[in-house]
Amino acid sequence: MDRRPTPLLHPMLARQLRRLHIDPLAGPPGAEQWSALLALAGTTYEEYEQLVYLVTRAERMSTDELQRSQSALAEAERIAGLGSWTWRPGDETLLISSTLASLMQLPANTRELPLVLWLASMDSADRGVLHDSLRRATRQEVSLCGELRLQYRIVSCPDADRPGALRVSGTLLDITERMRAEEQVRALAFQDPLTGLCNRARFFDLLGSARSRVHDSGEQLALLFLDLDGFKEINDRHGHDAGDQLLRQVAERLRCTVSPHDPLCRFGGDEFLVLIRSEDGEPALEALAQQILTAISEPFDVDGRRLSVGVSIGIAIYPRDAMSTLDLVRAADTAMYQAKQQGKGRFEFHRPLATN
Repeated sequence: MDRRPTPLLHPMLARQLRRLHIDPLAGPPGAEQWSALLALAGTTYEEYEQLVYLVTRAERMSTDELQRSQSALAEAERIAGLGSWTWRPGDETLLISSTLASLMQLPANTRELPLVLWLASMDSADRGVLHDSLRRATRQEVSLCGELRLQYRIVSCPDADRPGALRVSGTLLDITERMRAEEQVRALAFQDPLTGLCNRARFFDLLGSARSRVHDSGEQLALLFLDLDGFKEINDRHGHDAGDQLLRQVAERLRCTVSPHDPLCRFGGDEFLVLIRSEDGEPALEALAQQILTAISEPFDVDGRRLSVGVSIGIAIYPRDAMSTLDLVRAADTAMYQAKQQGKGRFEFHRPLATN
């Protein structure tokens, strides 16, 4: 006798097993259960026993495979830090994965979460974007993605269990650490690593933007070019480590003297730039330059040694002294050298050289 079962019988047999509350893995069916099964199947005991075995084995393999797939998915989500969720429009709760529960610092066994609490737990900017995206997803089939502090993806598709309705699913990835890393990269690109001040590239960006703003408003910009007096001698005598410490302390004193709204730059070596919006004319700039001279003139404590430097300052004003960014820096640089020629430790405004 050919005992290979007809494949079409398998779903029927599975349903019959469930109808009669038979779990072959838990133990063999009783005599009455077997009689009921044989009557339903219209086949012999041996044939039905073989079918039950095959159906049970197939169901067990399907269950095991499903569990393995779910475990693999959960592990992949955990490694990637990616949380997933599913929501049916109209429901007050959504189903969430274990990784999403972990990202939200919920108990590990949390699988359902009120929609209101889910949205309320997010940053306000993320919350607004996701709320709008969910509204769009409930009206039509969509595939959306974006990122703020969270990177999100939302997909809506027909709900197989509810004809005519949509089911919305998505993923959330916390990219806070990635954004922090990107901010650090940007800081390295625009920041002087020794002093923490903005570097030359960043300063020229800020200077160009400020020049455009004041050009439209009719205001003036003042650029202060600072060069330390006596720094080379300290660097040569006490070494580069002492020189670096001194530069860091100079930068800190400049931060304390200049308004936090005014860009401050280490231009290179022992040169610094300060950009000021000149609203009160030369008297206010003279007062600031004098404050800087006084701050830098105080001795510095470097590894227990009291070291002193001075500073010469050149001041140029846009658009009076120059129209372009580079010309404004050159004008302030020229004024700084005029200050050095006049005895150092002082400031000078840019004055056009006399021409015949």
